[in-house]
Amino acid sequence: MADNVVRNIAPFINDRFLITSPWWNIRTDPATGKPKLHRGLDIATSGSKPVYSMLTGIVHSLGSELGPTGRGNWIIIKDNDENSPTYGYATLYLHLKNKPDFIVGQHINVGDFVAYEGSTGYSTGIHLHVEMQDLNRFDNKWHTSDEQSDYINVPEFMGIDNVKGTWWIYNGTVPPIPKPKRGKNNSFKWVLYAKKLRDRRLKY
Repeated sequence: MADNVVRNIAPFINDRFLITSPWWNIRTDPATGKPKLHRGLDIATSGSKPVYSMLTGIVHSLGSELGPTGRGNWIIIKDNDENSPTYGYATLYLHLKNKPDFIVGQHINVGDFVAYEGSTGYSTGIHLHVEMQDLNRFDNKWHTSDEQSDYINVPEFMGIDNVKGTWWIYNGTVPPIPKPKRGKNNSFKWVLYAKKLRDRRLKY
């Protein structure tokens, strides 16, 4: 069966993804066996694939909650352009493989690389959890709520059907993924040592 084509946008580009848990549904908590409200959309590729921003704006907040009940590595990106039709909209990505290499307030464009799909925090497998809110409604703060009206419909925003088990693909343009920054702690000590020996030999 052919993949469904994303009508608007997606956090995966040219990588097919599966809806593993629909947006806004009641599911059984594997830890407790009790029903639990799932506020986001869970989607998964066939591995740890690059995750991209669905908004142009700024990094609102980010962090790491790596314990068994935490959100894992996460980031919130907010559209802060007052002339944009999505002004105030924000995306929350959870369970990222690595902490995104950004700082709060940093500009980010739609389609920019954010991090890799992962399974950090309270997660049962590699996937991406996506939530959306209009932060202008909540004094620029993320507002955890059991009211569906406090959230933006993620599948509707992406242009996909909110159906578990369906495969999708977004045929967008993939920008280059930036290379990781190498600080002093990441330098190869044996290379530095070899250079020191070579320089010493040249002196004599």
